[in-house]
Amino acid sequence: MSSRFQWAVAAPYFDNPPAKWLDDLITDERLSFEKIFTPRSHMSWHSRKSAVTSSSEWLTHLRQAFQAFRRRPDGVITSFPQLAMCAGLIKKFGRSKPAIIAYNYNLGELRAGRRQKLARLVADQIDIYVVHSPQEVESYAEYLGLPRERFRFVPLQRGQIPLGRQEDSEKPFILAMGSAKRDYPTLLKAVDELGIPTVIVTKAADIQALPASPHVRFLSDLSQMECLELLSRARISVTPLSNLQTASGQITFVNAMQLGVPVIATRSPGTDGYIDHEHDGLLVEAGNVQDLTGQIRRLWNDAHFRDVLGQNALHTAAARFSDKAAAQSLQEMVLGLQIGEARAFRAAS
Repeated sequence: MSSRFQWAVAAPYFDNPPAKWLDDLITDERLSFEKIFTPRSHMSWHSRKSAVTSSSEWLTHLRQAFQAFRRRPDGVITSFPQLAMCAGLIKKFGRSKPAIIAYNYNLGELRAGRRQKLARLVADQIDIYVVHSPQEVESYAEYLGLPRERFRFVPLQRGQIPLGRQEDSEKPFILAMGSAKRDYPTLLKAVDELGIPTVIVTKAADIQALPASPHVRFLSDLSQMECLELLSRARISVTPLSNLQTASGQITFVNAMQLGVPVIATRSPGTDGYIDHEHDGLLVEAGNVQDLTGQIRRLWNDAHFRDVLGQNALHTAAARFSDKAAAQSLQEMVLGLQIGEARAFRAAS
């Protein structure tokens, strides 16, 4: 019998082998991992027409979770809340009782209703919830009715970007990207007052709802590489956020920090634990046009300050937001659960 701890890893974006994820960077010889692929091709969140998970999508998540449990693993790692809930449901009513780590547990909104009831129904089956904001430890613990000790803050990681910084010095511009809980009206007021060329990349439906501006070019339906290339050329990256309850916007400003692009973002749960104000980025108060206008003007006109923030952001991203850093945190959680269970077994016997 193998002395290694066997873990199954399930994510909705594991479409086809060879899928790459954090488990590939874990080298502890006591652990082995098997990826469980989704029975149906995964649709990017940005391509979805609705933020609500359909019944067919729930069925797909449930089938993938069943496949993970059929391996009889010591533990299961899931990515995103829906898979975690399905795994918790199977564990609650089935015979197999593996440890469960719910990674990327981001519900977006902590609203009451059927989703909260389902999440609470299986909450005690999940051993560790990984959230991507320190503030979410408290808010998710309250929402799920669990002790804070079940939750771990691990910064959202991003893979290495295959690009370098290529700022457009001839036609400089501000770039804002993303669609999740963005406060673009405040940004539009700021850039209209400043008269600075700005590019906003978001969903076409969101663009239709925003006022036109002579200083702003709106783009949609860009590929990930097109977004990164645009980001590498921007003088400043601005992430204006309206979500003051849970984490939003992290992919955008973490990508910018990885490229050394100076960052301005809204002070919120999404930026807590990521941006050190005045060191590797600038934080502004939510909905405050004057604050945002002042920080954009300051950064736009000070090349030295931009360089300092950009270089510091590069170092922060490499140390804290890399796949390697996240994999180390995940390894510690897995070993902590396994060693804890082994000690409990020895004590009981």
